[in-house]
Amino acid sequence: MSGLPWRGLLAGCFLLFFLIGILAANWVGQEKLLQYGMLNDYYVGQLAYAKLNMGEYFGYLLKRRMQVFGLAALFVYTRFGFVMLAGVIGWYAFSLGYLFVNALVSMKFQGMLLVLLSIFPQIIFYAASYFGLGKILFRKNIETAMPIGVQKTWKNPRLWILLSAVLCMAAGIWLEAYVNPMLLKSFIRRM
Repeated sequence: MSGLPWRGLLAGCFLLFFLIGILAANWVGQEKLLQYGMLNDYYVGQLAYAKLNMGEYFGYLLKRRMQVFGLAALFVYTRFGFVMLAGVIGWYAFSLGYLFVNALVSMKFQGMLLVLLSIFPQIIFYAASYFGLGKILFRKNIETAMPIGVQKTWKNPRLWILLSAVLCMAAGIWLEAYVNPMLLKSFIRRM
């Protein structure tokens, strides 16, 4: 698998499942999205004034996100790694596509901004962590990209990439738990 254009392959997987999410939301129909969608005015209005215990929320996110990430990290060392990594990326992409359509139907342009704000800034760190798993999976020449001090210290640079991916995931979870709710509340109050 080392000869494959792995970045393009994972990006293509993301785009395919994003499109499938958009098609699925359109297949459900506008009435169902308005009736059962989570982006209606009442629900979003409740978010602006909801009290959130940040520590418990962080613990909940840590458990949920690290379970999926941990499984993906274990599977990248097996022959089923591509299926697992493509599945995780595909699920995120499908959900995002579905949410975008739901946001457009329910709240128009403000809904799109709300969805974009709900995934920012943690999405940068989540993408970096799964990118690191992709680098491990497709066995790119990691040794040349390692800092000189790290090359001498670590015998297996894939462990360094894995540690970096875990730290990126933890940073993303922290941002999602502590920074993102503040950004969302301030945006919703201004709507």
